[in-house]
Amino acid sequence: MTSDQQRKSSLIEIEGPVSLRGEVRVRGAKNASLPILAAAALTGDRVRLTNLPTELVDVGLMVDSLRHIGAEVAVEDGAATIACPTIRATSLPADLASSFRYSLLFLGLLVARAGEAEIPLPGGCKLGDRKFDLHVEGLRRLGAEVTVEERRIVARADKLKGADISFYLPTTSGTENVILAACFAEGRTRILNANTRPEIVDMANLLNAMGANITVRNRVVEIEGGRPLTGAAHHIMSGWDEALTYVLAAGTTGGEVCVRDFTLDHVQGDVAYLREAGLDVFEWGGNVYATARNRTLRPFDLFTAPYPGVNSDMQPLFAAFASRAHGSSSVTDQRFTERFQYAGELRKLGIAIESYGNCAVIEGPSRLVGTRVSALDLRCGAALVIAALGAQGTTTIDNCKQIYRGYEHLVPRMSALGAQIRAVESVATS
Repeated sequence: MTSDQQRKSSLIEIEGPVSLRGEVRVRGAKNASLPILAAAALTGDRVRLTNLPTELVDVGLMVDSLRHIGAEVAVEDGAATIACPTIRATSLPADLASSFRYSLLFLGLLVARAGEAEIPLPGGCKLGDRKFDLHVEGLRRLGAEVTVEERRIVARADKLKGADISFYLPTTSGTENVILAACFAEGRTRILNANTRPEIVDMANLLNAMGANITVRNRVVEIEGGRPLTGAAHHIMSGWDEALTYVLAAGTTGGEVCVRDFTLDHVQGDVAYLREAGLDVFEWGGNVYATARNRTLRPFDLFTAPYPGVNSDMQPLFAAFASRAHGSSSVTDQRFTERFQYAGELRKLGIAIESYGNCAVIEGPSRLVGTRVSALDLRCGAALVIAALGAQGTTTIDNCKQIYRGYEHLVPRMSALGAQIRAVESVATS
């Protein structure tokens, strides 16, 4: 299913229960691919990217946005070549910018390349109080004039100058935005309390290959700006979040899954909770194996945290997984305190989950029954898929365009593992 087909297909139907078995291979991480695509447009030379999940809806939106500002982007299956010799537009159309949150990165990119940017307020998952004030403050510290209006953000800078920037909390895309602009700033920039997740290291690796001088260490990023950037080639890191989704699906369904060409290097915090719950997860021969066959899962208490802790993105999936544990589990989100809207959708399937403030409590094991539910955001949708695989009868998930924003070939990959799953193209009604 292509990204265009995925945009039209808004329903997924799953017949359960099923125990997943088999092998799956994932491509590049979405949250590495999007900032890397933006970074590739910092030079006018050609940048070659491989292991790119080209069928993701958000990747398609980023490519469309790059083309709008003047980049030449040639996309193949799993790869792209980007060249942006000139900037033809310094603003993004509202329909593009409002569709994905990473449109914010065009602030740093366009201010660096063209001295000005106008970005409609970004879209993406609705995760409660999801601010972009650190993006704005970071660019201001570099010398940009930034104003936030009712429907847009406007930034201008005649000259950018390196500075020390201290974040009150580690922001992923905020760190990336400052890195993009700081590559064109005179002198040294230090981002303190930066988010230094593997995706940011991967972005820095590309920029360094292009000629930048970026050092990433624990919660600190340093950029020596003003260096000429040239073309380069880069292989994007594997999608750890997608790989973990299949691991969690194996655990939830009592199955056994092998994720090919993957390592546990970037998911040690997640794996610690999985092993605590009784899921057997190990790495062997360049692959990762997960099995819950003949195992009784134990409850756990999970806390999200900046890397190397469990990313907030994954907590809805862990909540679905906890429904199979024998006892009371809890999930506490220390970043997005209002990210528990998904609990109501999980309850429709029979999961005993209640949310209180920034915490959800799950009593298990639950007897799940198929019904109609809605993917409120990307990870809510993934959690519903995992839960539906263990539910008796048919589950219909609507608003699945949210799922396709971050999961490439989800339906065929799940089918290959034995899931009874199909995508349904909805018919528009007046």
